[in-house]
Amino acid sequence: MENNYQIITIYEEDHGCEGLPEGEEPMDQVLLRAEDGTEHWVRMPDTLLLQRNWKENDWIRWEKNEITQ
Repeated sequence: MENNYQIITIYEEDHGCEGLPEGEEPMDQVLLRAEDGTEHWVRMPDTLLLQRNWKENDWIRWEKNEITQ
């Protein structure tokens, strides 16, 4: 099943003065709004957002709980 979602909010996690634990990938909390108006918080890699140039208000496709475009 495939749905389109709008990125409402991107929250970059803060790891304080300790920084990110070694070997852990930086993740962001992202609030997605479906076309039917329901909202879902998901965690996604910061590198994915940067690679795809996704920003707040962009529309993306979510398929089987994975980002596809």
